[in-house]
Formats: sequence, structure tokens, C-alpha cells
Amino acid sequence: MKIIWIIDNKFRELYGLYDLKKNLLEHKIELFLFNIPVWKTAIDLVNPHIVVVPNLAKRSCEPIVKYASKKKIKVFMHSSEGMFYTEEVQRDKYPIHLIKKINKVLAWSKMDAKFLINKGFKNKVIISGNLKFSKENYLKKAKNQKKIKVIGIPTHSRVISGNGISKQNIPSLIRHLVENHEAARIGYLTFEIYYIEALVKILKEIGKNFQIVIKVSPFEDRKIYEKAFPEFNIYQGEDIRDFLKDIDVILNVYSSTSVDALKYRIPVISITEFIDWDKSVLADKNRGPVAKHGAGILSIQPKNMTELKKLLKKSKKELIKLCERKDFFKKADELAITSGTLDTLTNLFLEYKKKISPSNFNYFMLFKYVAVTLRQVLFRRKRIKQLYDFWSFKDRKLLKSLKF
Repeated sequence: MKIIWIIDNKFRELYGLYDLKKNLLEHKIELFLFNIPVWKTAIDLVNPHIVVVPNLAKRSCEPIVKYASKKKIKVFMHSSEGMFYTEEVQRDKYPIHLIKKINKVLAWSKMDAKFLINKGFKNKVIISGNLKFSKENYLKKAKNQKKIKVIGIPTHSRVISGNGISKQNIPSLIRHLVENHEAARIGYLTFEIYYIEALVKILKEIGKNFQIVIKVSPFEDRKIYEKAFPEFNIYQGEDIRDFLKDIDVILNVYSSTSVDALKYRIPVISITEFIDWDKSVLADKNRGPVAKHGAGILSIQPKNMTELKKLLKKSKKELIKLCERKDFFKKADELAITSGTLDTLTNLFLEYKKKISPSNFNYFMLFKYVAVTLRQVLFRRKRIKQLYDFWSFKDRKLLKSLKF
């Protein structure tokens, strides 16, 4: 049996896939990883029995679902992003006309599955969890220091510090948003400026008393932060688990890193109150910092610098108890369950193996695949740093580094 797993962003989606590939190969099931731009050529080349897509967005994976369905290929959806589970977000995430074409949805949690179950698709939903949060990741817990020594700061910008993935002409972006009646999104652009302002002020106050480790998001240019904050440690890796292993506390806004940290029982402190928020952002109850079912609320909330300093004087054990009293650890598991995702997916594919017939590669498509890939490398490389290329030694090394 052959499976194609479509990768949208290799920095967040490769966790555990090395282990899954290895597990499946023992049962003579081949798992192929391809990026979105080459999806059609990949399907025609491999002739798979199952295609797993990371989203159902109109300009991303909707064409994949329609094409695979037309070719009688089974389609699974395993979201690359989660943790915002309001009705509006789930409606966009799971468009009903596409769910009807899909065979299985691999949900992150009961909260994630609730929308689909309420819409009558219970038979299509498997609460598998996400490989990033599979129980194998938590066999080693983060160090439990008595005193706070190392503070981790995951960054949040995309535009003003964007890399090749998200770097944009800001005036053109603003014009596009206004002309397309999306001016409310400009609030998120101003957030990036005020976020950096808050970060500068916080680091000025506490930077000399603690070891600071800044983790730049995959959508940002690490060199920009190295130049802006040369006196601080800018984390050079891609593995969130490696970043967290020596961290005592996280200073965050509403990044999903809060959930990663809490899974390792690392307390999270919010710096939301230090930012001059645009009203349009605060009004966004679906994806913003005050979203009802989002990672942003899973953090201790100091109102000013004095309160922040008092919190950082506490022991890690005391901060963990604060998180426990507010049920942050429990709520993190509600957003993304910690379970045996690797075993769940392996067993699911083994069940489907019993129902399929062999299929052959279409080697005539190999030349087209090479041509499509070369076009990517030669003409679009600056915009596709997040894309996974199975032939790339660097990407294969990254895949292996993100194993359990």
C-alpha cells in the first residue's frame, strides 16, 4: 500500500513522521512526503491508495481533495494547525462540501471533533491527536529548577520580520487589505510593532538577571533578531522540544508554544498586558489573544512590569502550582490530546491495507516531477523555505531530527 502525506510547513509538520514511515514500512506500507506545489505530479507518479492533506483551504488543498476523489483515492485530513475551536473557525477549517468527499478526519482532540460530530460526520472522525503531541515526546520531562534561571521567548511576527515565506511589501499589503474590505487585519500588523516595543522594554528590565533564549517563528528571519538583540541567545534550531528542554518559564502572547510548554510542565506567563492592542484584534474572539478556545488564555497574566518581576522571583515549582490551580495543564490536553498517536495512525493504515489492491508507479510521470521540482528550485526558492523536498539531504536530516 502507498500513502502520500502532503506537507504544508516542514517546521511544524514533520514531528514523528520519521517514526510513522518506519512503522509502516515494517508492514510493507510506503509513506511518501510531498509538498503542496507538486501535489498533482506526485499523485500521478506514485498512484497512492491514500492521500493525507493538512488543510482544506480553497487555494491550498481543496484541489487535491477533488482530484484524489475523482481518481477514487481515499482522502484523510489531518490539520497542520489547531487550537482555535470556535464555531466560526471550525466552519472555515472543515467546509462541509469537502468533508463529504473525505474518508477520515484525524482530529486533534474532542474539542476539535465536536463540530464535525454535531454536523453528522461522527463516522468520519478519529480522535488521533497530533504526532507532535504524541506520548512518546514526553518520556523525558524538562528540568525542574528551584529558581527561575532561563526564560524562553517565542516570537510572533510575520510581516515586519518576515523571511522568504512571508516577507511582503507593507504598503502594498495595507492597500490590498483596505481594497478587499479586510482592514480589520491591519490591527495584526500594528500588533507586530507593539509586540517588538513590549519585548524591548521587558528585556531592558529583566535581561541582565536571567538567561534569555529567543525562539524565532518559522515565518520570521532569524538574522533580523540576531541584529536587533545581539546580546541575547537566539535559538538556532527548529525542534521545539530541544528549545524547551532547558527552559524554566515561557513569556508568550498567544502562540501555540504555550501548549508545547505546558505539555512539558513548563509554566507560561503572558505579556499580553504589555502590548498596546488594536481594538479590532481584541474584538477577534475566534483567533486573537482573547480567543475563548485558544492557547493565549493558558498563561499567568501579570498586569504590569512590577507583577512580572514578582512572578519571576518565584520558584518554578510555585509557578507550576499557579498553572495547576487554573487548570492550564488540563486545558492544554483538551486543545491537543497527549495520546498514542503513532500507534493510532499505524493501526488505522493497517486496517485500510486489508481493503486495497496493489497499484503501480507511473514512471512516465517521473520526468514531469523532476521538471516541476527544478522549476521550484530555480525560480521560487525564496518563497518556499517551509516546503519539504524528499530528495533534499537537509530536509531528510530535519525529518530524522524530529523523530521521537
